[in-house]
Amino acid sequence: MDTTPPITTPRTDDSSVTDNIQNDENSPLLPPTSILQTAERIVTPIQPPLQPGTPVRQQPTGGFTSTANSANPTFAVLKTTTIQHAIGHPLAYVRVLMQMGYEPLPAYRGKNLFGKETLYYPNVFRYLQYIYNTDGFLGLYRGFGCSLLSKVVCWYTTTKVDELLGPVEPRVPSSQEKPTWNKCTQKVLREVRCQSWGILVSHPFQVMAVRCMGQFVGGEKAYSSLNIFQNFKEIYQHQGIGGFFVGLIPRWLLEISTIVIANVIVHLLKTQLPSQNELVSLYEYIAAFVAQTVTYPLSVVTTVTAINRSGLRAGTLPMTPIHSNWHDAYNYLKTGEQLKRGSGLFNRAALGTSGLPALGTPIPNA
Repeated sequence: MDTTPPITTPRTDDSSVTDNIQNDENSPLLPPTSILQTAERIVTPIQPPLQPGTPVRQQPTGGFTSTANSANPTFAVLKTTTIQHAIGHPLAYVRVLMQMGYEPLPAYRGKNLFGKETLYYPNVFRYLQYIYNTDGFLGLYRGFGCSLLSKVVCWYTTTKVDELLGPVEPRVPSSQEKPTWNKCTQKVLREVRCQSWGILVSHPFQVMAVRCMGQFVGGEKAYSSLNIFQNFKEIYQHQGIGGFFVGLIPRWLLEISTIVIANVIVHLLKTQLPSQNELVSLYEYIAAFVAQTVTYPLSVVTTVTAINRSGLRAGTLPMTPIHSNWHDAYNYLKTGEQLKRGSGLFNRAALGTSGLPALGTPIPNA
């Protein structure tokens, strides 16, 4: 890539500098979008062009680097996260109930792509309609406050830990140099360390969110979507300090496995296929999809473990047996072929035998 020749700035006197400042003050303000797009250019001083092999400072790892250079990055991230979470929460809420094994609507007979008769559960929109008819519109946002707080605390902790670890100083690769396994390993280890602290600090709020959602099954009101002090008291009285961290290990394995698998796939795609900048986003999307598909059973185990022994109907018999630990829950779900429940939102084929109608019960056709 061609480098820009050094710019020689003529010396100016004090009067010219004062005039320039006055002109800048009288100039019209940029719209918000322009400010965000040009924040890096305005704040960052002019640096001489970097030569290959020169150490550089990188922004902290994570999914919020696009807003890291704005005037108030924390507020920008909170605003974006809140909007996205508000839009996606009803679907996430339904998925949590599916992972618990709660199917309030009857199954029906249908045929798969190969023409074989299969039992199906109603799709996610029928499920949402059922919740709306039962709880109203606000009922679609059970656990929203605790779930949002969990995400924000996880992001904030991860970001601060990344800052404490110091800047990453890789060397600028030349046009012929390809990514190496050493760089991939360093990136993975750094993300694992940052994400681990985020998971640990935010997990109590994740437990609260799951239990708030699970109250829909039995109609309890022990947990609040907004009053975390009430939730702290409820968990501590039933399970003590350990109750705040039930499901922590499967969640940690879920997040760390996703990071490792996604980074390895991206590295393989970059080294084996053309690594133009326009293809990197596609590689990351493919890697994230594969990683989330492979690790999805751990998401089910996390939800089941978080609701188990909570005193709620969704965490006791006949919904689910009492599990001694997360490994016991995993074995139970694996035996019943339930590790993938909730993974589909439309063609929801019934898996295993758990939750299916008893023998002899008439099942309607699609």
